Amino acid sequence: LFLLGMTMLTNGLKEIAGDALKRWLNTFTKGRISAVVSGAVMTMLIQSSTATTLLTIGFVSAGLLTFIQSIGVIIGANIGSTSTGWLISLIGFKISLQTMALPIIGIGVFMSLIAPQDVKRFGNVVAGFGLLFLGIDTLQQGMGSAQDLIAFDSIPADSFISIFLLIIIGIVMTVIMQASSAAMAATLTALFAGAIDFEQAAYLVIGQNIGTTATALFAAIGASVSAKRTAITHLLFNVITALVVTIIFSYFVQFTKWLTILISGEFDQTLGIAIFHTLFSLLGALFFIPLIQ
Repeated sequence: LFLLGMTMLTNGLKEIAGDALKRWLNTFTKGRISAVVSGAVMTMLIQSSTATTLLTIGFVSAGLLTFIQSIGVIIGANIGSTSTGWLISLIGFKISLQTMALPIIGIGVFMSLIAPQDVKRFGNVVAGFGLLFLGIDTLQQGMGSAQDLIAFDSIPADSFISIFLLIIIGIVMTVIMQASSAAMAATLTALFAGAIDFEQAAYLVIGQNIGTTATALFAAIGASVSAKRTAITHLLFNVITALVVTIIFSYFVQFTKWLTILISGEFDQTLGIAIFHTLFSLLGALFFIPLIQ
């Protein structure tokens, strides 16, 4: 349900934006910072860093963007992908999703079937948005019993092997689901249901950031040399940032907890993971932007 909602939302938004998105991307990627901002905004709009990355690889392959411009967009896409975590943690667990999701799906379907042609396109977006929340609600119910299926108690985040295992699980989750947003939703719901603790969730997020590069690497097969370089940049960005965050993990978590308390007045674990994910991408951006050239 979540993946279907994500696909409908992404495809609907891409259809609405269409050529305007391509023109906008090409206009606003001239400078380093503007390329990063473009990548972030575009990913927030279409709610898929994979879609932004694939679009960017396509543009580079077609010669519409230079390799250097694409690096900024890729960095921005990683920052923009953190918006899903914020959406789920701020809205997803605070209100009854099922009561909200079904009417939204109904309105979306109604729009796509009966509304005038220019409004019909928005129907899929609305229905996709509703399915997204229905998916989260179903995940929440399922995650309550997931702790019996996956013995996360046996892999506490306190040894090198356990940490390595959690990161690998995060990578596999994202590769199987083909969407870091869906893997993030699953992690947040598992954390909310008490199936995993905060540190385990944080290591899963690190793995998911590496796993999200798989789609770009597949897409680059048979593409131009510049497009292959763009895909490798995406991989390098996430792997190097993951290594840095893993090395300074305890300090990084302490800072995340402090920031969460500063924002919400108490330590909300699901919000904390959204903040952790954002800080992860921002740290990578701060490290890579000066090195773009």
